[in-house]
Amino acid sequence: MQGRDNGLIIIYAVIGLFLISQTMVVSVNLVPYFIENPLELKIYRKSILHAIVFGFGLFVALRISKFDYRRFLNPKVVYFMVFTSLLSLIIVLIKKLASGKNVERWLFGTSVQPLEFVKISLLIFMAYYISSKGSLRSFAHFIWAFFIVLCHAVLLFFQPDKGGAVFITLLSSAMAYVGGISKKPLLIAGVFSFFIIQQLINMEGYVGRRISAWKDPFADVYDSGYQIVQSIYALSKGGLFGVGIGQGLQKAGALPTADTDYILATIGEEMGFIGILLVSFLYSMLVGGLFYYSFKVKEVAGRLLLFGIGLNFMLAFFWNSVMVSNLSPPKGIALPFLSYGSSNLFASMLMVGIALSVIRSSSLATRSGSIAFKHW
Repeated sequence: MQGRDNGLIIIYAVIGLFLISQTMVVSVNLVPYFIENPLELKIYRKSILHAIVFGFGLFVALRISKFDYRRFLNPKVVYFMVFTSLLSLIIVLIKKLASGKNVERWLFGTSVQPLEFVKISLLIFMAYYISSKGSLRSFAHFIWAFFIVLCHAVLLFFQPDKGGAVFITLLSSAMAYVGGISKKPLLIAGVFSFFIIQQLINMEGYVGRRISAWKDPFADVYDSGYQIVQSIYALSKGGLFGVGIGQGLQKAGALPTADTDYILATIGEEMGFIGILLVSFLYSMLVGGLFYYSFKVKEVAGRLLLFGIGLNFMLAFFWNSVMVSNLSPPKGIALPFLSYGSSNLFASMLMVGIALSVIRSSSLATRSGSIAFKHW
């Protein structure tokens, strides 16, 4: 296996997911308008841009895979990335305050969402920091890692992007747990999280309305429950084999963000339960492959990077799946390689490149079980 294993299963899974994504992006943005006005160039824009970003991202990922990933773990590089990600979030917050908008999540107009690159920065930081310190059992080591993550989470919270703040906190906490951490901080974090969740469930205002819509979306089908109800309708219409690619009706105005946050509902309507199974299988290939290599790679930093990248994709898929089926409150989050969005797609391809770099430049264990994670 040494020297010959290049992570092709990961590449195949990513390409498979993108092909489904591109099919849905074309179905949502091109098919409904093509017959009436095939010469209207703007109906091709999203489909072409999506393909270009993927192609460029794949090229960059393959280039990154040829580098030794240890170059990313140089302290100067790591803290430059942390500084840059914090700076990007600060700029977004300044833009929000200067414009008077209630929500601002973009760095340039509606281009470049810093959250997607913050994930990469924190994954690399946590892998570097835990591997260099041995673990986070020391309070001093734990509090510094906690401070770095908290700074990012707070800045995201004030955009406001509460879902993004929760996402990076969960991701970083899981890496800390696997890398080695005492039980006391975990207990405190658990109690604190339970308290926050209880407050969110009981609070009024925007968040309260979304929680109420989750509990009973049909109580207000034209306002707070609208997105959830349309998502459920789309999934129910699909049945086993779907209504056919390009034939879905929910995407034609009824289902908001049909090619982004709710693309899984669009897949369910047009490709049916079989389509959802196919997406689940491809994500299982991707995440399973990353976790598999995280056990085979000998170096701790490399193992943590692979684990973190795999967990990022798994958490995003789980989060989006339970949201579109109303098993959790509606909080939009992009599905890597599926949802339309240049920032998410390109950042996801960068993660793939880093993962391939770890696999191709690391020594792989010939026997399973060598150098297990602290808590695995």
